[in-house]
Amino acid sequence: MVLVDAHVHVHECFDVARVFDAAAANFAAAARALAAEHNSYDGVLCLVECRGQQFLDGVRARRTGRVWRGSHGFWEAEHGCEPETLVVRRGSTRLKLIAGRQLVTRERLEVLALGTTAPLPDGEPIEATLAAVRDAGAAAVLPWGVGKWLGARGAVVARVLADPKWQDVFLGDNGNRLELAPDPAPFATARRVGRAVLPGSDPLPLAGEEVRVGAYGFAIDVALDPLRPAASLLALLKSGSAFVVFGRREPLTRFVGNQLALKLKSRSRPH
Repeated sequence: MVLVDAHVHVHECFDVARVFDAAAANFAAAARALAAEHNSYDGVLCLVECRGQQFLDGVRARRTGRVWRGSHGFWEAEHGCEPETLVVRRGSTRLKLIAGRQLVTRERLEVLALGTTAPLPDGEPIEATLAAVRDAGAAAVLPWGVGKWLGARGAVVARVLADPKWQDVFLGDNGNRLELAPDPAPFATARRVGRAVLPGSDPLPLAGEEVRVGAYGFAIDVALDPLRPAASLLALLKSGSAFVVFGRREPLTRFVGNQLALKLKSRSRPH
C-alpha cells in the first residue's frame, strides 16, 4: 500500500521534526483505518516548493546522520537513487520525500509540478506553464484554493479542462477546504471524464500547521519501486490507477480561524 500526501509545504515557521512526526502518525492512522491487514506501507510526501524555497536542497547538503530530533527519536536523511527522492527515517519508520514545485502563472493560478527538480519559471501563461511541467516529465496539478477558481480565473481553469491537449493535467483538492462545503464544480467535470482529483494536506504558513502533514491524501494498493519511487508513483498516476481518499478536511471553526490568521499575517508584513 502507498499512502500519499500530494501537496506538502515545509514553511519557514515549521518545526521540521514535527512535520515528520505528524506525517508518520497520520499515515499510521490512515493505514489502520483503511485496512487492518496491511502491516507495511510506503508513506510519501510530495513536496512542492515555491520560488526561493530550498528545503530539500538544504537537507541534501547536510552530512550528519541525525538531523532532526522528534518526539520519538531522531530523524535521519538517506539519499536515494533518484534526484527527485529523499528518504527520512526514524528507526524502522521511513518517509519518502518527492521533490516538486509550486508555480504561479500569469493569471495568478497555482500549478503544482510533482516529481521534478527542474528550475521551472513563474509568471508564464498557464498553457506555457503546463507545457513546461510536461516537458520536465513531471505531473501537473491545478490545486483548488480559497477564491482562486472564481471569475476570470475560474474561466481559465474551465478552458484548460475542456481542452483535450491537457487531458493529462490533474486537479488538486486540499485539507484546508471546508469539510461541509460542496465540491467545486470543476471536480465533478474532471471526474466525469476520468480525470483524477489528487488530495493533499497543503499546510498553511502558520505555526502549528505542520501537524496537518499526512492527514489528507490518497492510498493506492500497490508497492512502489524501491529504487525509483518517484518515477513509479508518477507512472501510477498517469496510468489512471484507482485510489482511495483518506483523512478529513477542515471543520468550520478551524477553517474560519485559519483564514483570519492568514489575513492578519498578511497585514502585518512590511510593504
